Amino acid sequence: MDNLERLKKLFTEVFGEDIDANAITPNDRLAEDLQMNSIGYLYMALAIENEFGIRLTNKDFEGIRTVGDVLDKLQ
Repeated sequence: MDNLERLKKLFTEVFGEDIDANAITPNDRLAEDLQMNSIGYLYMALAIENEFGIRLTNKDFEGIRTVGDVLDKLQ
């Protein structure tokens, strides 16, 4: 499973039916397209840390606006 598919799975686990994971693309904007708020960012950060075994800092989230930006941080 590639990182985009893993992220889609996380979005579904965190947000449930509020997000159609099958429709998520790297160009989707987290706030505008996926309706993610600050609490959503926190939940996703924790889920990403657990899934990918990494530690994210506030600085890591500077400039992250799209799903593609998240993918870039995972490389």
